[in-house]
Amino acid sequence: MKTKFLWMAWGIGTFALAGVGLARIYVTGDRTDLLPGQTAGVHHQIELACETCHTSKPFAGQKKIRKDINKTCVNCHKDELKASDDSHPIKKFKPPRMAAYWDEIDARFCTSCHSEHRPEITSAGLVTQPGDFCVACHSEGDQDVRVNRESHEGLGFETCATAGCHNFHDNRALYEDFLVKHSDQPWLQEDPTHSIEAAAREKPRPEIADIEAYLAEVSAPVSARDQGVEAHWAGSAHALADVNCASCHAPKAETEEEVTAQWIEHPEEKVCASCHKDEAKTFALGRHGMRRHPEVSNPRPAKRMLKRLGWSDPSDGAIAFLEAYLVDPTPAPLMSTAEARVPLLPDAHGEELTCSTCHDPHEQDLQFAAVGACLSCHADEHSQNFTQSPHFALWQRELAGDLPPGSGVTCATCHMPKTERRGVITTNHNQNDTLRPNEKMIRPTCLECHSLEFAIDALADPELVNRNFTGQPNRHIESLDWALKRVTQPTEGANQ
Repeated sequence: MKTKFLWMAWGIGTFALAGVGLARIYVTGDRTDLLPGQTAGVHHQIELACETCHTSKPFAGQKKIRKDINKTCVNCHKDELKASDDSHPIKKFKPPRMAAYWDEIDARFCTSCHSEHRPEITSAGLVTQPGDFCVACHSEGDQDVRVNRESHEGLGFETCATAGCHNFHDNRALYEDFLVKHSDQPWLQEDPTHSIEAAAREKPRPEIADIEAYLAEVSAPVSARDQGVEAHWAGSAHALADVNCASCHAPKAETEEEVTAQWIEHPEEKVCASCHKDEAKTFALGRHGMRRHPEVSNPRPAKRMLKRLGWSDPSDGAIAFLEAYLVDPTPAPLMSTAEARVPLLPDAHGEELTCSTCHDPHEQDLQFAAVGACLSCHADEHSQNFTQSPHFALWQRELAGDLPPGSGVTCATCHMPKTERRGVITTNHNQNDTLRPNEKMIRPTCLECHSLEFAIDALADPELVNRNFTGQPNRHIESLDWALKRVTQPTEGANQ
């Protein structure tokens, strides 16, 4: 009798635990303990929002699950892939003639090379293939690069992705035609200035007479008046664009009375985004703001999840029970430096990343935003060595008026490059857009001042990168030399 009772208790307990586990997986509840492995790279920011990547219905087949996961990869990274002029787009591998390669590495699917939750085999760029993965397609027949390219004879396939040689997706600065077109140039241009940066830094600022006029027109409740804040605002580009106090603190108000009644002491970021749409969009694509990405899933309402499982009309009691005992956590809406996986200064821990983390909305100190904001957080060698670098020295000389605008190089010049379209200059707030692989930085930034050969060599020298480019490269990448021997210099082309 005792044994029978124990078996019954064991069975009931097992079913109860299984029910709780299944409910947490398919209905609602904290699934942190159910993660199959450490989340790689920056994805740890959204690891609690499982449905961001896992969109398949419960009990879907493996083929359907794989297809759905790969669709979510493209949904989040489509802008980056489009901008990179993807060297290996998925469509290249879909024709039946490519079927012979599917058994080697099925490049129709992102997850063939980027498998999440596999920290033991994950390398830079969330790559989960061995370093010589190029051998799968480029080692046989007409595709054997060791035969059809004399320069590659004897090279191991583990060297293909060496810095300055090849990237799987983004080779905008490494195509042979581009290499040849930009050969035989001096390591430093005759007029080393960044043209778009120069245009941005030459934007007018209010004169003293303008500032006095703006201050006379300040529209804010008496309790919110602050002469210091108002003076800073009056000297900013916001004042020059007639963006006054009420524009942000009471955007729907039309009269003085409405301004006082609707005054918001600390406006939300959506107020900034209402004018700075491009900046807000690119911020959501980068590591600092990816939790704002429109594809990140929301918490799971218990009622909706029960319906997905086939319970068309769940009772209020069942919903209340699940919501009470299986609360679905969601990533905090803002990234905190406490969650960072990169070296940070002790004083930076616990800071949430918002627009005002780097930008004082009243003062608009672009010098702080371009350098100070970065160096107040990041403690890695590259960042902390910036103030001893030639780039910093040039920037200081520009600020002193000894060099023209655009001569100096800030953190933002390289990591948040500006673009110009129809006379409007915007800053890319996806701060890792040119970071990995770092050759992505060459076209929008490095070539403004340096030769292609120097840029490739410099970015391929990790010690020089750590010194923040103080000195000359100690290594030379031969890709440009090989291209000159193999290709006739083009006069025009899509990659010029």
